[in-house]
Amino acid sequence: MLRLSTVQRLVLLAASTTVITGGVLSHGSAFAAPQWQKITDSSGISVRLPGRPHVEKYSEGGVNSRDYVVKTGYGALGFVVLDGPGKAPDRPWDLKTDLKAAVEGYNSSDTGARLRSTDVHEGTTGGDHCLEAKLVGVDRVGHIRLVDHGRQELTIMTVGHGDQRRAVDRDYRQVLDSVKAPGHGTRHAEGAAVST
Repeated sequence: MLRLSTVQRLVLLAASTTVITGGVLSHGSAFAAPQWQKITDSSGISVRLPGRPHVEKYSEGGVNSRDYVVKTGYGALGFVVLDGPGKAPDRPWDLKTDLKAAVEGYNSSDTGARLRSTDVHEGTTGGDHCLEAKLVGVDRVGHIRLVDHGRQELTIMTVGHGDQRRAVDRDYRQVLDSVKAPGHGTRHAEGAAVST
């Protein structure tokens, strides 16, 4: 049986983002104003999303994961929580590899996008190591943040049509401001990552 690595899981998250949007991002805002909902993962991590998410769960190779993706008027927005077999400080999540996998996964699902990460920076948020980047491509914009919570890795990703940059930026910021992780402060992901 094939076991999924963290990298493969993030490829599937990115792929599910394009599957949800049908591989084509909307040019307009044909959707009504979203009803933001608090979504709480079984790990206790909670995030507010602009609608009811499509949820997929996987358990392979000692890693359990839950993907939460919402289709938006500009594209898609979501998060994934990965549970590891107990990551120690000397064995952190490989955020750089996971960022690369997420971008490659999106590109393999949306072959016209040619998405790439820019303005990549490492830092800390709420005391935890994180990696954040802007996403750009052929008529695509987005953001991604990966946070090493120890036993969990949290990834937040949004991708939208280029002419909807303001909506993509606004929703990404609103999601970051809503993240709460038990044992990591009440508003864990709020604000920009602090570079290290």
